[in-house]
Amino acid sequence: MVRLLNWRVAISGVLLSVGLAACSSTEEPDYAELQTFEEQVSVNVAWKANVGPGSDEHYSRLTPVYDDGVVFAAERHGNVVALNADNGRRLWRQNLTPATGFSLWRLFRKGPPAKLAGGLTLDGDTLYVGNESGMLYAINKDNGEIQWQSQLEGEVISAPAVGEGYVVLHLGNGMVVGLNAADGEEQWRHEEEVPALTLRGSSSPVISAGGVILGTNNGRAAVLVLESGQMAWDERVATPSGGSDLERIVDIDATPVVRGDQVYMLAFNGELVALQLRTGEVVWRRDYQGHRTPQVAGSRIFLTTSESHVVAVDRLSGNERWRLADLYGRSLTEPAVLSGQLVVADRFGFVHWLDRDSGQIIGRYEANDPIQVAPIRAGDKVIVMTIDGRLVALTD
Repeated sequence: MVRLLNWRVAISGVLLSVGLAACSSTEEPDYAELQTFEEQVSVNVAWKANVGPGSDEHYSRLTPVYDDGVVFAAERHGNVVALNADNGRRLWRQNLTPATGFSLWRLFRKGPPAKLAGGLTLDGDTLYVGNESGMLYAINKDNGEIQWQSQLEGEVISAPAVGEGYVVLHLGNGMVVGLNAADGEEQWRHEEEVPALTLRGSSSPVISAGGVILGTNNGRAAVLVLESGQMAWDERVATPSGGSDLERIVDIDATPVVRGDQVYMLAFNGELVALQLRTGEVVWRRDYQGHRTPQVAGSRIFLTTSESHVVAVDRLSGNERWRLADLYGRSLTEPAVLSGQLVVADRFGFVHWLDRDSGQIIGRYEANDPIQVAPIRAGDKVIVMTIDGRLVALTD
């Protein structure tokens, strides 16, 4: 199976049109230059902290998580940390770097990486993270101790779903595995057909009402029975088209979003679709393409498209309410949703505040290093993580 391995090509969100080149030698830049704006939000740095060496040029989906005054973060080389959200002080650190017999590697900042890639997921007292070697770790959130670990038959490159006594993973080879949350023992597995060429990623599953909802690498939305892994229903979200394998990529890498009796799915080279959760019946479809997870707040869906447009869509009808195209080609993250604002970050290290009602840019912060994962809300702060393993807590 041929897969795209380089995040600069595969998951930039501009695979087919704009790429990650900073500019062409003979043409105008293929990304938006930043313009002046009317500042309504004054951004301040509350604290900074270093998690570890970071992801280098590997694409990372290791988004930090927040719970009860604590920020949890991880980076590719194996460091998992818990930090006080008020001041950034470290509460504990767990190093998942693989053992090498002699621990000389641990004396250096960069040893053989643990290749952490899937997570983080927090459920109850346990934090879950996996790696490209197929290892899933369950870590005590209070002290960082490993509760159990489970070796799987595929890369863990998306966040696990946890609920109703199960941990469910969508592996890089297309396999979906259900584990016992108490000890990591495999309970069932489901295999899906994977196209010849796919994006470097897998849709994180969602557990809801006794089912496992996920997007597949062949452009379908699927629901599995949680207790058995058997298929309940599936529905095509994106249809392959074009003469080459590259043009026919239809992965659903975005995490499904469940609200009430509906689930929302976004496909690369596909559509944004609202489906009935129990039957898979299509409620509405709209022509949006992307691999970033849509965010739902109230009656709105906020999403980042493949072209790095930020769009607000009515949740009930699918009608577009506004679109910001001023940041095209900057490989925007999905937005973090605040009370009256959205926050997105880009590959040049800028963090942008948008007005939720209009989409206008109202604030900005420069972190200096590229940002691949979405900002998160942590109490009264916004936390961003750069590719060099640095966390920055911002306030307005």
